[in-house]
Amino acid sequence: MATAQEIRDAARAKAGLAQAQANAAKTAADNKARADKAARDKAAAAKTKAELAAQSAKDKATADAAAAAEAERLRNRLVIDDTENRLDSIAYLQDLFAQYGLGSLANTIVDLKQQGLTDRVVSIKLKETPEFKQRFVGNENRRKAGLQPLTPAEYLSAEASYKKVMRDSQLPSGFYDQPDDFATFLGNDVSPSELQSRVEIANQSIQNADPFYTDSLRKLYGLQSGDMLAYALDPERALPFITRQQKAAQFGAEAARQGLQVTTPMAETYTGQLGVTQEQARQGFEQVAQVLPVAERLSQITAGAQPVGMGEVTSAVFGGAGSAAYKQQLQNLSEQEKSRFAGQAGVGKSSLSRGTSGQY
Repeated sequence: MATAQEIRDAARAKAGLAQAQANAAKTAADNKARADKAARDKAAAAKTKAELAAQSAKDKATADAAAAAEAERLRNRLVIDDTENRLDSIAYLQDLFAQYGLGSLANTIVDLKQQGLTDRVVSIKLKETPEFKQRFVGNENRRKAGLQPLTPAEYLSAEASYKKVMRDSQLPSGFYDQPDDFATFLGNDVSPSELQSRVEIANQSIQNADPFYTDSLRKLYGLQSGDMLAYALDPERALPFITRQQKAAQFGAEAARQGLQVTTPMAETYTGQLGVTQEQARQGFEQVAQVLPVAERLSQITAGAQPVGMGEVTSAVFGGAGSAAYKQQLQNLSEQEKSRFAGQAGVGKSSLSRGTSGQY
């Protein structure tokens, strides 16, 4: 039989074991609680991390979309700016070349700019076109003469100066006021001051000209001082035309010197087709002036006679179409006048016959 002490020791041992088991259970429960908490914390952390990752991905996607949108906007802006710049560039070049008198190159400018070429390259290519070379043909003349070509600005400035000299001299419209007109001056390196000197010399020649000659130019061709200056300034430029008008004017001048007046076609016919010189015109009109008034009067008072005037007498004296018939007509009037006065010293004998003798 166990003693009381042994019973007490056994009870204490049993109590200690129960306490140890309780402590172990509590420890296990605590460990499990900590493990569960750790698991929950880990799960929460994982969730948070996932949420953060998702938010980050979302933010990145949003940022990327915004960046892409901005890039597209910038690209569109660049395209718009490039288009606007190209259009501005086209407008600038078209305006510039229009000032050169080359508006015909407008479409060429558009084509070149659409190729993506810079303004400088476009300008170089435009200067190689036949239109540009023709517009600034004076530069081609300068190159042939060994002179330095002018820039378009210098070229246009020289043309403007030439025009001012001509305008101030009251030269007629259309005379030396077009680009081609100045090509020779530019090719020969004629300065505006030299041109001014030439104009003054030509003007002086007009001022010193025979007044009958200049008056005839005015009457026959309606020429003013500016027109005559233009002809005197550049006789070589229109030599055939000038020579024709000059000779016709000389013919008219000799008629005017005798108080007679001829028409432009008449003057040009006798000097151009028949080659009547000024000296011949002087001698001929001296005779016409003597014969005409008598012939006119006789044709009026002679029965059955055809009228005789300036044209008939001039033709009889100088020749030409109908000259023989007019000579005969005048001769008949002379003979009838002689018969009328029975051989006496009448008008026909003293004037018409003597006036026409030796000429026809």
